[in-house]
Amino acid sequence: MVTRCVFLIPFFILIVLLVQMIGAEINDEKTTKSMEIIISNVSPKVHFATKIVASTTFVLAQTLLIFLYGLIAFGVRMIFGSGLSLDTTTSVGLDISQMLEILKTSGIINSLLKGLPFFLVLIVGSFLAYALLAGILASMTTSIEDFQQLQSPLMFLLMAGYYIGIMASFFQGSLFIRIVGYIPFISVLVCPITYILGQTTLIDLGISCILLLFICYLLFKYGIRVYKVGILNYSSKDLWKKVFKSLKKESV
Repeated sequence: MVTRCVFLIPFFILIVLLVQMIGAEINDEKTTKSMEIIISNVSPKVHFATKIVASTTFVLAQTLLIFLYGLIAFGVRMIFGSGLSLDTTTSVGLDISQMLEILKTSGIINSLLKGLPFFLVLIVGSFLAYALLAGILASMTTSIEDFQQLQSPLMFLLMAGYYIGIMASFFQGSLFIRIVGYIPFISVLVCPITYILGQTTLIDLGISCILLLFICYLLFKYGIRVYKVGILNYSSKDLWKKVFKSLKKESV
C-alpha cells in the first residue's frame, strides 16, 4: 500500500497541476486579448503544439526532481536517522545490500528493469494525453470558471484511476483490472501497479502503451480542429455544442 501511494500521489498531483496550468495560461491569454496578437504571428497548430510541449516538459522536470529529492531524503534518513557513527553507517550499508539482494533473488528488480521502458512510455504519454485534452477544452472557454466546468469529467476519470490503482491488489488479476489497465488516461495509474504485483504481463503493458499513443495521435489530429475554432471564440454559451460542432469541420 505504501509503495502504491508513493507512486500514485505525486503522479496524481502532477497531472492536476498540468491540467490547471494549461487551462490558466490559455484563459489568461484570451482574457487579456494577447491571444489575438499571438495567433497573428504564429498558426494555431504551432501555438497548440508549443503550449503542450512546454507544459509537458515542465511537469516531466518536476517528476524527475521529485524522484531525485526522494532518493536524497531516503539516503539521508538511512544514514543519519540513528545518529552519526561508523557502526551505524556500516549497519545501514549492510541492510541496504541485504534488501537489494532479496529483491534481486525474488526477481522484482529484473521485472522492474524489463517493464521500465513501458513505464516511461506510459508516464510521458499520459502527460501528453492530459495536456492535449486540457488544451482543447481550455480553447473553448473564456474564463477559468468555464474551464473548471469542462474539466470535471476529466477529473472524475483521474480520480477513478487513482482509487482503482490503490485497490489493485484486491482484484487479484481479474479480467476487470486487466481491461481497466488498457484504458488511456488511467492506464498509467493501474497497469504499472498490477504488473509489479504480478497480475499482468509485459504484453499487457505493451497494449496499454499502444492504445495510449493512439489516443494521443487522435487528440492532436482532431483536437487541433477544436483549437482553431475555439481559440479566438469569446462566447461562453453552449460549450459542449461548440466542441462537437468543431470536430465536424475539416482541418486546414
